[in-house]
Amino acid sequence: MKIPAKARPGGDPEAMWALQQEILRLAENVFGPRDSSKTIFQPTFVDDGPQIRNTPNLDGAFAELSRNAEGYWPTAINELAHETVHLLNPKPGIGNWLSEGMAVAFSIYAQQQFGMEPQAVAMASYRRALALVSKLPPDALVTGRRIREDCGSLDNATTEGLRVLFPDVGHETLTRLCEQFQRDWQARDQPGKFG
Repeated sequence: MKIPAKARPGGDPEAMWALQQEILRLAENVFGPRDSSKTIFQPTFVDDGPQIRNTPNLDGAFAELSRNAEGYWPTAINELAHETVHLLNPKPGIGNWLSEGMAVAFSIYAQQQFGMEPQAVAMASYRRALALVSKLPPDALVTGRRIREDCGSLDNATTEGLRVLFPDVGHETLTRLCEQFQRDWQARDQPGKFG
């Protein structure tokens, strides 16, 4: 995979759409098929990104990336990869620690597939989410596929369901993974965030 060579991400909607399609294919190869009842639309750039935005009638969604991503391809790839995990099963509201940890793990993987040195994970809460999913054997990406196959989506996982899949992982870890994710805005080390 190659980083697009022309323009800035915000100045090349065609390249951004191609990038979305390429990252979506990579995500489906890793985590399994997306919810095809939802339409994925063109990524946009907003002041409070990155995050996903659902359509009003919940029949589709799209990634809203940060203004930093608007001007820099590595940041666009980093953020779009993270948000694409949420686009596999888009839902309104805040996801769980499991979905955020898997999104961070996939973003690192995707950046490597583009030949990039992965950008640092800026917020402590996202580093904790990554640490939690890293406790699921054999590794986060293989684990994510198993959970989606069993639960339908990462956000549908329950402690009991994870206990069946991962009997050797501690109850506290499995419980935390299924709890609603909480951003730690005060523990930000560098610019950038994920939604």
